[in-house]
Amino acid sequence: MKKKLTALLLAVLMLLTVAAFTAGCDKKDDDVASDSPSASSSTSPTSSASTSPTTSDQPPAGVVDPEREKPDDKVLVIGVDATFDAKWNPFLVETAYDHQVVDQVFSPICIIDRDNVLQPYAGSVSYEILPGDNVLYTVQIQDGMYYSDGVKVTIDDFIWGLYVRSDPSYTGPGILLSSHIQGVEEYYYGNPNYSADIAAIEAEAEEKYSLDSITFEDFLIFAYATDLDGWWDGDPAGDIGNGEDWSWYAEVCGYEDELAEIDATNADEMFRLIALIEYEECLDDYDAQEWFLDKLKADYAMGNIGSAADVKEITGINKVDDLTCTVLLTIIDIYGDRGLTTANGSGNLIPRHYYGEIKKGDVSPILSNMNPMGSGPYIFNGYADNIATCTANEDFFLGVPRTRTVRWQYIPSADIVEALISGAIDIANPSASKANVAELSANPQVRYDLIDNAGYGYMAMNTQNVDLYCRKAIWSLMNRQPSVEGYYGTELAAVIERPMTTTLAEYPHGATEYYGYSRDKAIEYFAQAGYTQKDGKLVDENGNQFVINAYIGGGGNGDHPAFAMLVQAAEDLAAIGGEIQIQDVAFSVLTAAMDDGTADMWIMAWASVYDCDKSSQFYSTGGQNRYRFASTKMDAILDEIIQTIDLDARRALVAEMLDLAMDNCLEFPLYQRKNMIAYNVQNVISETIPMATTAADYSQVLWQVAVQ
Repeated sequence: MKKKLTALLLAVLMLLTVAAFTAGCDKKDDDVASDSPSASSSTSPTSSASTSPTTSDQPPAGVVDPEREKPDDKVLVIGVDATFDAKWNPFLVETAYDHQVVDQVFSPICIIDRDNVLQPYAGSVSYEILPGDNVLYTVQIQDGMYYSDGVKVTIDDFIWGLYVRSDPSYTGPGILLSSHIQGVEEYYYGNPNYSADIAAIEAEAEEKYSLDSITFEDFLIFAYATDLDGWWDGDPAGDIGNGEDWSWYAEVCGYEDELAEIDATNADEMFRLIALIEYEECLDDYDAQEWFLDKLKADYAMGNIGSAADVKEITGINKVDDLTCTVLLTIIDIYGDRGLTTANGSGNLIPRHYYGEIKKGDVSPILSNMNPMGSGPYIFNGYADNIATCTANEDFFLGVPRTRTVRWQYIPSADIVEALISGAIDIANPSASKANVAELSANPQVRYDLIDNAGYGYMAMNTQNVDLYCRKAIWSLMNRQPSVEGYYGTELAAVIERPMTTTLAEYPHGATEYYGYSRDKAIEYFAQAGYTQKDGKLVDENGNQFVINAYIGGGGNGDHPAFAMLVQAAEDLAAIGGEIQIQDVAFSVLTAAMDDGTADMWIMAWASVYDCDKSSQFYSTGGQNRYRFASTKMDAILDEIIQTIDLDARRALVAEMLDLAMDNCLEFPLYQRKNMIAYNVQNVISETIPMATTAADYSQVLWQVAVQ
């Protein structure tokens, strides 16, 4: 929805803003995630430990007194630059801001270390690959852990949590219906022979709710249920994100007459008009079909509860003893262990006795409890006035927390830096801008860490438009370092050598430059493509000059880290007789040219990349393969990657895959930009703060952070 509004603003007001899009944005904020990993088949049966206690890979510990019996009576204040959703229930928590609080209350079985590798924490996980593409995970928790109310933690709590997430009435983000745990579907649908019924439901959803068939009245049902995917704020006069209200939106969309016929101050009437606009003008911005499909499936499942065929147990989840269970997955999932055992998956140990027993078909009493209680380092004390407060759990299984009280306080992003400098807050995440770096550097009471963003900037090529050796020639004209440093400086971004974020454990850190900047090398590649220099022009055998376009979203004035690189490449190519036509255009124009094949090359960025599966981009039939590239060799490597659980083996395959992408000139890696974490070290004892990485920061050892 916001994507569409931004495009509209570009068209109507000529505002130079950037919107989110499925292919990635290349401005200062990257905004697209790659597809989730999938899996198909296994190789040969094998077994290996997913996690083992390797102290050297653990997140760095602070200075902790092992004899400490009581926390210091101090307060640590963490600033957050967005308001909380206040979903303090561990089954419902979703936003990063709520997670900051909830993750201190609960202990996950495993954590991700600074190198993005899974490590034991409150327990461990191991796996065994079985015949038939099944993976058996063994989850074991530590003995002697207690919840903050004094009740012992057992594996029953973990198993109970999996059942909560598998219930047809569960409405949180961690639903396990598509987890491929053996027996989850049968349990959820309440029918061991559900397949034919679900196929009929899917056919019904396709027939009635697709973009081509959905009626306005049905779309209105979806719109009311979702508040137009969360875009509608309920206030007819509310700010829709650009200082204007909903009446303005109706007018610029060309619905002045319809607006005049309603009471624009009436929420119901205005909502119906906005829904009509969205239905008639922007229907493809929504996925109402998926919403109806999920609803129909849930209705079917709820209807089977208590029937003779109702399934009472999940066959793939089995208790071994009070500290151990096994979970059987019916596919190979390279991140299945993370999904089961980390805080962002199903890994938090949640007390069954506190939240209550499951009544199949109604877990609402469990979900309605917004006063979290767990076995983590801190105990939740409450939330008021945009401040969440926790106090130390003195019985935390790893030791007594160093600081008694922690508060998470909302601070507008514009005020974060000043709040840090003044000491009003102790820790925060300001944006990593040149201005913020300069201001913080001038104040020695503030220390900051620059950490890699989970994404990267790249230049892509349309392989159907441009010959391979011409692609290689163009890449040889790209001088990345001066361009990136000129835009970001030397601190806020770095040139990378392969098209993958360096934050992933699979990134080949030893990779060297694949195409060096060389005009002479470019001429050699052009010669291999059949081009010669004649009368000052670079021409093919038919006398046609080499001309290529390059799309970039620099706001029309070159405001982009790769713009200087493109300009220099255009000058170099002109010097040898060719031409790069630089198209510095609005984002919507760029993406349209990329999608319809008009663009020969374009510059974008991926963001929120948390796995190494590049199938969506590089697979012959990948949904985001706008490079128009097809290769059975690439497909085979990608298939093998998503079947390979062993990290070292997967790293080798990923390196091979990325080299193949480089050799075929699919994505030219440009830069890895930085994010920031900052600390007021007049308030916080610097030695107790670990150096942050993208995968791990102070939050994993917050219980060890001390205040002056």
